[in-house]
Amino acid sequence: MTFLIAVMSFANFVFWPLVIGTIISFIIEQILRQIGNDYDPIAVKRVQISMSVRKYFWRQAWLFNIIWFVCYAILLIVMRPGQQPMPDMIWQG
Repeated sequence: MTFLIAVMSFANFVFWPLVIGTIISFIIEQILRQIGNDYDPIAVKRVQISMSVRKYFWRQAWLFNIIWFVCYAILLIVMRPGQQPMPDMIWQG
């Protein structure tokens, strides 16, 4: 249980910087697309690099988000309370 909580804490810690990195890399990619020329091989290479960085951040953010939800689901199943005994109220009356 402690291991799952530690994994969830790490996934939560890593997720938000990856989302911010995805947003920043998306903005940089759009800027490079606007100032670049389709016929310039250097500009095309820069856009490809920025696009690969954006895709990397996007995949990693999804991966850590899925890891967090899987750990949460496992904790919900493991920490589920046991069945409560029924009170014997029928014969008290």
